[in-house]
Amino acid sequence: MKLSDMKTNDALLAEQLEDPAFRAEWERTALARAVALRLVRYRAERNLSQRDLAKLLEMKQPQVARLERGDVSPGLDTLMRLAGALDIEFTIDVRPTNRKARLVTRRAQDEALTSFETARAVALVAAA
Repeated sequence: MKLSDMKTNDALLAEQLEDPAFRAEWERTALARAVALRLVRYRAERNLSQRDLAKLLEMKQPQVARLERGDVSPGLDTLMRLAGALDIEFTIDVRPTNRKARLVTRRAQDEALTSFETARAVALVAAA
């Protein structure tokens, strides 16, 4: 198979999102995936091991591994721990679909880690 014949990640994801069960799970895990991406990026930018990051966060390494895999959707206490220890700002906006974002900055909207819309609500997760 030629490289030009292969589907892009975005095309494959768009196909999979047509399946209602897949879409529901994708939306349910959006926050976990967004936090995972930000943690992995933070660790890579600083050349840290998971163990090093765990020390910074006063956690155990398996907890960091679960967060980085997106296995768990972090609660507010975990987000506060990440923000405080790593100097990361998280913005989470959940609103009805018929309402424009009023409390979220343009930068957060432009640099969102994930954003999705259901029939009744819109969710956005950004981190800086």
